[in-house]
Amino acid sequence: MLATPNKLNLLDIVALKTPLSEHNLLAGQVGTIVEILAPEVYEVEFSDDDGQTYAMQALPAHQLLKLHYKPLKTMSNNIHQYGKGDNVAGDKIQGDKIQGDKNENDFNEATIGFVAQNQAQATVSNLNQTSGASVAELMQLIGNLRQTAAQFPRETHDDIIIDIDDVEVEIQKPEKERNLPKLKKRLLALIAAGTLVAAPIAGMTGFTKDVMEIGSKLGIELKLPPVK
Repeated sequence: MLATPNKLNLLDIVALKTPLSEHNLLAGQVGTIVEILAPEVYEVEFSDDDGQTYAMQALPAHQLLKLHYKPLKTMSNNIHQYGKGDNVAGDKIQGDKIQGDKNENDFNEATIGFVAQNQAQATVSNLNQTSGASVAELMQLIGNLRQTAAQFPRETHDDIIIDIDDVEVEIQKPEKERNLPKLKKRLLALIAAGTLVAAPIAGMTGFTKDVMEIGSKLGIELKLPPVK
């Protein structure tokens, strides 16, 4: 029995099966699994050739295609003679074509493997730049905020999403390049929005707690507004 080739593991290189237009990600976009959030749910980091992260998404397994760089079975190198007499030349041409295809596949496999290895190394390097919390931990908290924000009234929902987007963009930058004053301003705005909303929303306590935890992990001191 063959092994299950699509089982996903930490640091596997994967590609999107379908586009995520809301996050500017195309089908076929290649990323690296940096955290297993739940059974069949993975945090995937998408980085450019310089190792800079441009997207981080929690994605279910059915949206991901694991990339493989080795065949499940070794291809035979034997060239079979199917003809006799005058057909020997034709058999040789067929054999040459098979060998040519194999050489091309070997070259493509080596190229993809080299790119994937560099991307995985860049991902690990980028995660190590964050002190106190990995990017994946922070992005999980961002995902929690988005889930709760979806329940906010329409008149405040759009502004909250803008603040969350800005926080996410700053978090994905290398630690030394983050704009901490901007992050603090956005986080305080999210706390204020969570405090002022009048409609009963499930998970509101968790929303404020997650904002405070993001600030704590980034070394930003936040205070809850006084209760009136």
